[in-house]
Amino acid sequence: MTTLSIVELITEHRLLLLITFIFIWISFKLSQLLLVYLKYTVGKWCFSKRKTLHKAGEWAVVTGASSGIGEAYAEELAKESLNIMLISNDEEQLSCVANRIANIYNVQTRFVVADFTKNDVYEIIKPAVEQLSTIACLVNNVGMGLPIELFTGEVNSPNEESIQNIIHCNILSTVTMTSIILPKMLTQKEPYPGIINLGSYTGFKVFPYVSLYASTKAAIIHFSRCLAAEMYQKNFIIQIMNPLFVSTNLTHQMKPTFFIPTAKIYAKSSLDMYGVTQQITGYFPHELKAFVYNLFPISLWLKLIEHTFCPYREQSKKAD
Repeated sequence: MTTLSIVELITEHRLLLLITFIFIWISFKLSQLLLVYLKYTVGKWCFSKRKTLHKAGEWAVVTGASSGIGEAYAEELAKESLNIMLISNDEEQLSCVANRIANIYNVQTRFVVADFTKNDVYEIIKPAVEQLSTIACLVNNVGMGLPIELFTGEVNSPNEESIQNIIHCNILSTVTMTSIILPKMLTQKEPYPGIINLGSYTGFKVFPYVSLYASTKAAIIHFSRCLAAEMYQKNFIIQIMNPLFVSTNLTHQMKPTFFIPTAKIYAKSSLDMYGVTQQITGYFPHELKAFVYNLFPISLWLKLIEHTFCPYREQSKKAD
């Protein structure tokens, strides 16, 4: 068959070829969606290590634990009979959460008052961690963000202090807490202790208007993936949770919906997926939204972000 005849054949059947290509593409995408669904059903049932966490150690350490996702994670881990060390900068709220968890779940609790935007905070945390017998799980949850981060100076241009604070709180905290606790966990003989790092879907996509926050989350995701490769074949779990919107203080307590869970609903769902897969949103409706968003071409995605953030941008201009 000559080159010319092949071209003629393609031209003659181009509609059929186009339909075939579209069918294959749709089938591939639907298979991806089915795989995600199976992870949250069959995968969770078969491979979740949540119920074995109490065998991996006696304590769980949770940062940013005075409210929101951190508090909810602490409560879910206490349900697995783990003692809880809570770390955050709000002493009054920490004390309240620690006492409530201890009374309800009959576990030991300790708390450390620590401001993760400060360089010397780990001098307080490290001695406290060394006093723990064995550690089953570290949840690197602490984080902060700015409402709108326009480096153009148009509105809310971040200053040096705010830039440093968000980098310290979001990136340095995750890396340093891991460096403090991981060596201790590796000396333990019990299988499947782990580290859960809270990333964000913003770390995957181009996210204007929250560029600094999104970049810190991208750094956490990449750090976690590299660390997971190092820990391969060590019976140790490194898991990255990348949620979309959750109703917390960081999202100004958005009204909970099917796609915007409360912190309690999110923490339960994500901890149920412990050990199932390395990188996940942690909440099936978030997987559905992420699946749809990932189909968008970049031009359409940027228009969606512009539409989403435009009201907040205008409010910030008026406030200035």
